[in-house]
Amino acid sequence: MNEYKINIPCLKLPKRFAKSPAKYLRKIVIDNAEERGLLTPENREEYLQRIDHEIAVFERCEYVEYLLGVVNMTEQMSLLGISYIAGRGVFSASLVFYCLRITNIDPIKHDLMFARFMPENSPKFIEVELLIGKILRPSHLRDLEQAIACDESEGHNITLVASNIAGLISRTNHEIWDKCGLMLSDLANGCDLRIPLDDAETYRSFHYGDLAGIYCLNRRRLVNEMYFNPPTSFDDLVRLCAIHWCGAFEMFSDNNSRYCFQEEIMRDAMACGFSETEADDLRRAVGKKQTEKLELYRPRWVAKYGEASWQTMTEQGLYAYPKAHAVVLAYLAYTTAYLKTHFPEEFTRAAMCVAASGDY
Repeated sequence: MNEYKINIPCLKLPKRFAKSPAKYLRKIVIDNAEERGLLTPENREEYLQRIDHEIAVFERCEYVEYLLGVVNMTEQMSLLGISYIAGRGVFSASLVFYCLRITNIDPIKHDLMFARFMPENSPKFIEVELLIGKILRPSHLRDLEQAIACDESEGHNITLVASNIAGLISRTNHEIWDKCGLMLSDLANGCDLRIPLDDAETYRSFHYGDLAGIYCLNRRRLVNEMYFNPPTSFDDLVRLCAIHWCGAFEMFSDNNSRYCFQEEIMRDAMACGFSETEADDLRRAVGKKQTEKLELYRPRWVAKYGEASWQTMTEQGLYAYPKAHAVVLAYLAYTTAYLKTHFPEEFTRAAMCVAASGDY
């Protein structure tokens, strides 16, 4: 595993946006949203409200210029043939990141809370980390630094990490391109085939238990779980990945269990009057068993939902997992399963190349 820290200088803005980076960010985000077909008459208002809210939070934590630098960086990576995927689930909760093609996950479609990682009243700066499909040689780094006009004296870092999963997806894609003549322009960001998330054949493959090479889903306990309760939708797979990661099979074996995801705690808290910051603080207190802090929040929760609900939430909340992280895990698991199901020769060849490579 090789890691690189690349310095991102402040991006030079067009003259009319020189004093308003946030307005420029909004323009390119909306342009990309239009291009991706997100702003349909039915959901235009919802998407624009989310975009404006996120950009306002980014502006408060001085994240805008950094994000513009990341956009420049990812555009240059695509031009140089360096495939990438977002390395942290935190970014999948942002519609702005999705519109800018830094991630492949629409947070509104998957019901992800931006406030889980960026509460409105206490936003924080989070360095972007991208997983790349190959080791960067000195020539790659020089080309990339030259393309983004790298200046060590200013800006912030972006972390690039050579990754098995990014390498596997990237190599499989290239195998498919070679066979089918697909063009790079068919990919969302160099590592995504725009695959459908409702492919029945892919979901059947989970039931068969052949999980060799499938990301995240290779533990024996999980194989058994999928044999008896195979996922039939992407939401099922998200939940399964969350349970797998936190190891609480008994706690969440009942599909009706309420607090598998941390965001569910936050939503219920906000429904009874908690602010975004308070809701985020509550889910932290639950996970860390901070008894004194929990007692401060208990009266408001019990007044609305009752004592039984409080007991259920605090017990299940100990094992609750961030849904945004679970969606990323499920997306990568599904992607590898889809490639293996529909392109078995190309997938196997890519997996063997990655396994035999000294780069990983």
